[in-house]
Amino acid sequence: MRDLYEILMLHEKAIPEVVNQVYRLLARRYHPDVHPPEAKAEAERLMTELNLAYQVLSDPAERAEYDRKRRMGLPVRAAASDADAVEMLLKCFNHPRRSAVAFCWDCGRPVCGECVAPSRPIGELEEDFDLGRTICQTCVRRSEDLASRVRAGRRADPAGRWFERPMRVRGALLYYLCVGVAIAGLCGLVFWGALQVGALLRQAATYALAVGALYFLLVAYRLFVRVSCPNCGAESGPLDFRRIAPWRDFVRPHPVCHRCGRHFLKQEVTQPLD
Repeated sequence: MRDLYEILMLHEKAIPEVVNQVYRLLARRYHPDVHPPEAKAEAERLMTELNLAYQVLSDPAERAEYDRKRRMGLPVRAAASDADAVEMLLKCFNHPRRSAVAFCWDCGRPVCGECVAPSRPIGELEEDFDLGRTICQTCVRRSEDLASRVRAGRRADPAGRWFERPMRVRGALLYYLCVGVAIAGLCGLVFWGALQVGALLRQAATYALAVGALYFLLVAYRLFVRVSCPNCGAESGPLDFRRIAPWRDFVRPHPVCHRCGRHFLKQEVTQPLD
């Protein structure tokens, strides 16, 4: 019998917010839609384990009872061997009497054919793209409500919310133009400083060009660094991060996957750069 905390890769003292976030992350990673046809059966088994573990650990009463039995070494419910629990988890969460036909990509819950929404873009905060994932009607309505509130706020105050809009390509070009101006200014400062300390004109120009070339190579290297998303497998880079980021993050955008919207961890981005 596998430990439920081990299935969700959680510490036994994890707070409910962390339990919810980790469950949604793992549900997207092991969702059957992201696996080839020959691996869908194993992915569905893993999703069933995740749903059963989340059902226990997300409920305070069931989690307290599970922790008590776990500390005392008493038999606890297995992740996938409890036939009744597995049968219950294979029912639609909106219609308990109907069998589930898929798992929702966003919330990870099983849904029946009526609750499955057609594949479509979710929200309008990023570029329109088709995820090609199974989404339930509940998650679609929640996303549409969020998008409608954002649109209503922009209509009410369009001039004050420009910084919430994505920068797109022009934002990235403007940023690297500013970087170029900053490097040129630094080269000019080095050139002036070298002349002040008594260097010859040719020597000062060499120092300035060396500093400019060093920073130019550093910026160019970072442009070609790619990070692979564990959820959807898409490769993103600094240009992608900046293109979908809002104008308020002009200087330092958050690393977010341009396809599925997953936020990269700090070590996932800094490790390739190092």
